Amino acid sequence: MEPIFERLWKISKSGETAALVIVIKTEGSAPRKAGAKMIILKDGKTIGTMGGGELEEKVIKETLDAINKRSPKVVSFTLDVEKGKLDMMCGGTLDIYIEPVIPEAKVFIFGAGHITKALVPFLIQSRFKVSVFDDDDSMLSQFSLPDDIETKIGNMAKIADELQGDSDTYVVLLSRGFSRDKAILKNLIAKDFKYIGMIGSSTKIYAIKEDIKKNGVPEDAFLKLKAPIGLDIGAETPEEIAISIAAEIIVVKTGKLTFPAEKKT
Repeated sequence: MEPIFERLWKISKSGETAALVIVIKTEGSAPRKAGAKMIILKDGKTIGTMGGGELEEKVIKETLDAINKRSPKVVSFTLDVEKGKLDMMCGGTLDIYIEPVIPEAKVFIFGAGHITKALVPFLIQSRFKVSVFDDDDSMLSQFSLPDDIETKIGNMAKIADELQGDSDTYVVLLSRGFSRDKAILKNLIAKDFKYIGMIGSSTKIYAIKEDIKKNGVPEDAFLKLKAPIGLDIGAETPEEIAISIAAEIIVVKTGKLTFPAEKKT
């Protein structure tokens, strides 16, 4: 059988969210001893076991809660129907440690202009996995990107259409022009992204939203849209705008700040 830490490493490298569960202490009779391990995936599937039955159901529930909160925790169980909340008669107690394994959050940037050039280093230093898309090869070749940055040349609306929604992914629209942004956003807005930020004036953003809604996209789909993009720090230069965008993504990631569907100017 493949060692559990090797399996966990492969899961993490694939970008899948999971958690490692370890029995850290037992007293009396228990189905597993200290050191027993299992992996629980974000969808509740398991690799290994805590002994099955109601105990394992409770362990899975606690683990999914830890994954959702992105926070490790210790949980204790009393394996006695009369003393605890589990319908078991082992009679002992069992403590488990749950460690979520969350892959690096991803940022997809559409457009490889001056703001992107300034933004990418901030995101990398903040431990985001970054991809940059453009329809003009000369735009991407104007500045050097680290080897681990994904780049793609092609129709950006088509690239957007092919992307899978992901609640750990942030999208930044910095393309050139009204029509490009509208076509890209149209293919993204209904997907399950954590954040979509779009540069532009309130007039541009309103026009794009109204046009997209004509295609049957409901108003609540735009709740993830942050536009104009970036925290309001009075930014003017590409570098200042990049800082405001990176800061906004970070506060959305940490949950320290929430935003209305549309910011007023």
